[in-house]
Amino acid sequence: MRWATISALVASLLAFSGCDEKQDTAKKTTVSPREVYERRTDEKVLIIDVRTPAEFKQERIEQAVNKPLDSIEQWVNELPKDKTIYFVCRSGNRSGIAQRIAAQRGYENTYNMAGGMIAWRREGLPLVSGD
Repeated sequence: MRWATISALVASLLAFSGCDEKQDTAKKTTVSPREVYERRTDEKVLIIDVRTPAEFKQERIEQAVNKPLDSIEQWVNELPKDKTIYFVCRSGNRSGIAQRIAAQRGYENTYNMAGGMIAWRREGLPLVSGD
């Protein structure tokens, strides 16, 4: 009985370690606000804020452009394929959706900023507001 339990435990551990290996090779699709901040002025970077125009006007990352998620079908196929694209929203949910849609359309260098503008603000990173 003990050998059967130990064998089952070993088999389970091996199965779980196989899952971990697969996750290690999966493409990273989420980045921190600090990473976006550090790369924001790179000419090969595009920051797309998918919030509403009103949210965008209230406060935003200076280098960001506003392309609301609700009209993504109108603009997603026009994104540059030669840039790294960071998607941003308030909390990271809408930008995660935008990132997945862009990736499904063949855009390889797309990332969701974890925690959105809430996390950006929490880290004390610079914002601009108004027009």
